[in-house]
Amino acid sequence: MIPFLPRIRIRSIRFASLALTALVALTLTAPVSAQQVPATGNELATCGKTPAEIYRDVSPSVVQVFSFGINPFQIIGRVDAKNGSGVYLGKDLVATNFHVVLDASEMAVSTEDEIFVAELVGRDPVFDIAILRAEGLSEHIEPIALAPADKIAIGQPAYVIGYPLAIGKSISAGVVSGVGRVLPLNTSSWLSPFIQTDAPVSSGNSGGALVDDCGHMIGIVTLRSLSPEAENIGFAIPVETLRDELPELIETGKVARPWHGLYGQMVNPTILQLLGAPPMAALFTRGFLVETVEPGSAADKAGIRGGSLPVMWGLQEMILGGDIIVQVNGRDILTIEDARDVVRGLKIGQTVKVSILRDGEPMEVTAVIEERPMLERDLEAYRHQ
Repeated sequence: MIPFLPRIRIRSIRFASLALTALVALTLTAPVSAQQVPATGNELATCGKTPAEIYRDVSPSVVQVFSFGINPFQIIGRVDAKNGSGVYLGKDLVATNFHVVLDASEMAVSTEDEIFVAELVGRDPVFDIAILRAEGLSEHIEPIALAPADKIAIGQPAYVIGYPLAIGKSISAGVVSGVGRVLPLNTSSWLSPFIQTDAPVSSGNSGGALVDDCGHMIGIVTLRSLSPEAENIGFAIPVETLRDELPELIETGKVARPWHGLYGQMVNPTILQLLGAPPMAALFTRGFLVETVEPGSAADKAGIRGGSLPVMWGLQEMILGGDIIVQVNGRDILTIEDARDVVRGLKIGQTVKVSILRDGEPMEVTAVIEERPMLERDLEAYRHQ
């Protein structure tokens, strides 16, 4: 479940094609066994290093990522070549964005001096993360240090290190201009709010490092705004999300997450007014308004209904007419924090009792939480950007 935010025009960073000759001889290596998550940085919140010092210390741990695939169903544009950036985690493992290696049949990573064959170890299209293994890489570079997750503050210095426009490794400087940015990408986006930065982000930076002034990585760069009104607004996946995901991605190649399948927002006075409720209703009516339900999800199988009446209210898009969730397993859903806590606590295989209001009448349904599959829609969202 996720609260609605005003529509923001964004896209995953796409990349210019580089020379394919570096990839022609690539072959995939043997499957990788589970690895350990690298050690984090120290607890020092600010260090005051200069950009030159940061680039000197961090850039050796940032690599360039190449991938290409061949679409046999097309005549023109059959070869899809991409390049982006990646961060070295240790033990031959590189973290990058999933969209950098989407549909790739061959992959490689490069340092300043050498190119290494890479294989896909794990992927999570929901949060746009991929883990690659490049055998022999550990002999050439050191892993990047991860910053403490609770040390990110608005206004602190931030630096982007990667390969913008595929013209070479670069650094750009700015600040953390926002935290907890929930972008409406998919129904799980609210579980990993982005870091916002005004450090310039360009095509090719995707998968690169967003670092603090200690030279510790605070996030992986993944999005930039394409809105004509936006200037230097980029987004990064927080390091705390990486800490949560890396062990499972490396161990199993995916992230097993419960599939509730709901999207909507908390009931508010505007919604009640649009529904024709009396003014005093806002004092008593609470709950989560279901706007859409993903087909095949637990909510769909339980019979929970989404809305059917699209409405624009200022910049807000909402869909009215759906069920209102008022309780889950006896817990009142009074705030968005209640909804988030409930979703975070869901387990695969769990049976959940959901109390709803449908057309003003109370009802109770039972949902069995299944594992969220990798949906084709997840992949298409990147292919069409």
